[in-house]
Amino acid sequence: MRTRFGVFATVACIVAKTALAYDEDDDDFSLVTCGSTLKLKHRTGYHLHSHDINWGSGSGQQSVTAMKSLDDSNSMWTIASPAGEPTCPQGTPIKCGSTIRLIHHNTKKYLHSHMHASPVSHRLEISGYGNANEGHSDTGDNWRVECDSHTGFWQRDSKVKFLHVDTGGCLFSQKEVAFTNQNCRGCPIIGQLEVCGLQNCAHVSSPDAMWKAADGIFFPKRRL
Repeated sequence: MRTRFGVFATVACIVAKTALAYDEDDDDFSLVTCGSTLKLKHRTGYHLHSHDINWGSGSGQQSVTAMKSLDDSNSMWTIASPAGEPTCPQGTPIKCGSTIRLIHHNTKKYLHSHMHASPVSHRLEISGYGNANEGHSDTGDNWRVECDSHTGFWQRDSKVKFLHVDTGGCLFSQKEVAFTNQNCRGCPIIGQLEVCGLQNCAHVSSPDAMWKAADGIFFPKRRL
């Protein structure tokens, strides 16, 4: 297993024995795989982020934003199989068009969406929901990975779009839609960007709907 994020070096050592069962060729690390824990970087340079702070409107569930900081562990997410399906084996490459869940590493909430309005743009709210430790999840946690790859798999160096299965909204953010003292006076997320669901975006190619795997702990693809 290979780590590119210094803060997680200790974790990398703990799971190093698991990685010994895999090939160590560079190609084995070129794909995003089940069980990997990573940051998702937006075109703005901000990362998909969450924290133990609930929305003050809408669902009242755990808030999800985009944050600029490079070394905040609250921007780490783990790749998991979709709700209602068996756990995908660690190191299984993620196919383009397949459905996954994203687990927030620190709080164990699933990346979630629904028909509640987001607080600033009034698009679809994105939240953290359920509990991965307790198996509390539903189909609102399912996201389809849309990518254009010659391999047919999610490449670590390629941009992807996440399409919410239940609502049809894609994971979306814009630098112009940030939390400020004007729209969120005194709140703890000032300076962070709103992350929302953009509806009817299945065929939208907006760069603001694209994300890329950044630093994290990556498991190589399983040896067949």
